[in-house]
Amino acid sequence: WMHAAEARTRGRASGWTTANTCFKRGASSNPPAKAPPSDVGAASDVVAALPGLGLALAVSQAGFALADGISAAVGAPVAGVPCAVLLGAGINNAVTLPKWVRPGLRTATGTVLRVGIVCVGAKLSASDVVSAGAYCVPAAAASVGAGLVLIPRVAAAAGLTPRLGSLLAAGTSICGVTAVSALAPAIAATQTEVACAVANVVLWGSLAMLVVPHAAHFLLGECPDAAGLWLGLAVHDTAQVMGAGLTYKQLFDDERAFNAAAVTKLTRNLALAAAIPALAVAHEKTVRSPARGVRGSGRVPGFLVAFVGMALARSCGDAYYGGGVGGGEAWRKGVNALGDGFGAKACLATALAAVGLNTGASSLVGVGVAPFAVGAVGSAIMGGVGLASALTLSELVRRSTTAAAGGESGDDPE
Repeated sequence: WMHAAEARTRGRASGWTTANTCFKRGASSNPPAKAPPSDVGAASDVVAALPGLGLALAVSQAGFALADGISAAVGAPVAGVPCAVLLGAGINNAVTLPKWVRPGLRTATGTVLRVGIVCVGAKLSASDVVSAGAYCVPAAAASVGAGLVLIPRVAAAAGLTPRLGSLLAAGTSICGVTAVSALAPAIAATQTEVACAVANVVLWGSLAMLVVPHAAHFLLGECPDAAGLWLGLAVHDTAQVMGAGLTYKQLFDDERAFNAAAVTKLTRNLALAAAIPALAVAHEKTVRSPARGVRGSGRVPGFLVAFVGMALARSCGDAYYGGGVGGGEAWRKGVNALGDGFGAKACLATALAAVGLNTGASSLVGVGVAPFAVGAVGSAIMGGVGLASALTLSELVRRSTTAAAGGESGDDPE
């Protein structure tokens, strides 16, 4: 993710060594030239990055426009970020991109991605967990926990790299593309691995969006809360969950199930603050190998610390303004604009469009079917644990309703 920075560091280091050697050999007659000011190099880097950044930004916005068009045609929400990734990959494979856009694409998949991850922390608040309802939290914890623990093990058994296994676990268990993009730089994932994980989210999440609403009504139609809970746990990306919820609402005229699906998905998304640093540390321990010369630092990357700090700041701000202090509405609009508008729709979308623009068809041809088989197993794990939670909730509601009806019938009015 930091190829450009490493190249600049090596270049400056070799330049310093050459100059120092010349100085030692002939200091009196040939003094070394003064190094240019650092701000000049930084300014040139910014200028060199502008064309690629502009291209990635344009592709990301075209992806959102394409998603809006598809949504209007099919009558269900379609996520813009996967469309941007696929559009970027299509452009990269259809034409040969000039070399002068590559520095900007590297900046997009490095610095811009990290800035977006930090800003996305402004979308996460502890107060949302409290308002989500008691039944969503344990169900989401069980489902997300099972996915994060089991999917990397399935990936290892299938011969996938630990990085790809972690990406598949994050994308399947937490919140789809956003989780993939948040974890990728923390574990130094390759762009091919990122593209493969995004493709899994698109494939299996879209399939679940189409199938689960019908299965939920067949199995849990008598309990809208349980049906919505399963929709929120079994489908990957937020937009896909909204699509599944709207499908259920339109087919079966059930607003309550839609609301339960939205609240459950929000609860899953909040796991991002804890799961991403945990996966990063776990991955570092997994890949540490003296034989390969790999030695981890044992520290969580700084941008993930900033990400968690941003989520804590959002939670503290919500608690402060929730006490009746004026300005609460302006606070919520501001942090939502920072997290959703700038962080997710601008920075993360631009970074993932750049991933698509760096992805060639040849790099994906060699991955085989194993990643998608692991993605299918991961989807089955999430769907199975989610269904068990939903069936448990349905049974509890049934017993509660039966007990309440028995109590009313047993009353003896005087």
